[in-house]
Amino acid sequence: MRVELRPLESGTPGEGRLLLKGWKGETASLQLSIQESQDQQFLHPGKTWSTKAHTFELASLEEAGDQRLQVLLDSTIIDPLLELPGSTQYLLTLQDAQGIKDQGVIKLSRDLMPSSASGSTPSTGGSSVLHSPSVAEKAPEPTPEPEIKVDAEPEPAQVPEVEVPPVPASKASKRGPLLFILLGLLLLAAVALGAWYWFSNNADNSGADPVEQENVEEEETNGAEESTLTEENIEVGNEDADVPSEENTEDVIAATPPGPAPACSIEALEEQDELAFVQGCSQAELTPEALLSVIEAARDAEHCGIARRLYANRAIAGDANIALAYAREYDPAYHQTSTCFTEADAETASYWYQIVLDIEPDNSEAQARFEELGE
Repeated sequence: MRVELRPLESGTPGEGRLLLKGWKGETASLQLSIQESQDQQFLHPGKTWSTKAHTFELASLEEAGDQRLQVLLDSTIIDPLLELPGSTQYLLTLQDAQGIKDQGVIKLSRDLMPSSASGSTPSTGGSSVLHSPSVAEKAPEPTPEPEIKVDAEPEPAQVPEVEVPPVPASKASKRGPLLFILLGLLLLAAVALGAWYWFSNNADNSGADPVEQENVEEEETNGAEESTLTEENIEVGNEDADVPSEENTEDVIAATPPGPAPACSIEALEEQDELAFVQGCSQAELTPEALLSVIEAARDAEHCGIARRLYANRAIAGDANIALAYAREYDPAYHQTSTCFTEADAETASYWYQIVLDIEPDNSEAQARFEELGE
């Protein structure tokens, strides 16, 4: 699909005509998205860009002659496209209510001007893409509620302090010294009794047979050795239990479920949706040959949106090999009918050959095909 963006005949800044050639779908109730080539971001309302996909509602397309359709756009679309660097390319995706989808790189006219060139904000009445939402009326400010005065609580009356006369200390008992003397004597008696008991126990232990003591010590030593051997046997048994056999290892590997397929791989075509797959390919560092294999697999599996997006994204990003392969899909000399590329289109092929020449001016094949198709 050929996509051009030209200014209006009146030359009003911030307004233009979007011309489409080769669109096969319906001309009403359409969805339009625009993605830039620098950071792979999508245009959002408010003239902003984001990596999250966004579609604008397009009311209808009109006949413009020469087998082309057109729609008028305002500064909501025009300004963001003119603000980014001149080397930036824009991929437009159009889809109707029946699911028919096509893409094309927007060819910007050099005569387009942003709305700022007029010195005033242009009218948006001619836009078929966005409509400014009506501003809600300002709600009236709420009436302040009257303040409720609360009377201060009266201070409690001070109660006069009543002085309590000190209680006279009682006379110390005259028997105090006698009690201390009795307690001291009892303490000395307890110490003497304890000393006698300790000496009597030591005398009994010293009379024991030394042979019996040696036997006891040997039994304790043998018991300690046996417990040590038992612990070592237990540890060895645990180590043997922890070592898996080859058969168990094979069973575990066989029972492990396979992980997700790598990003931008042929296996992931059936696992991911279109946008996630294309974004994964944008981040993956694949050679042109590897990416071309993925594109061809997507084309053969009738994942047409993925095939076209990958072709256009990498070609716009400056990959001459991918741009050349994309041109061949439409070139009558190379075209092979498929679900994704049903028929040859000389104009579209010429466009992508021109992209190749912009990247590699000395590419002889692109130059020859471009000249032949232009005749």
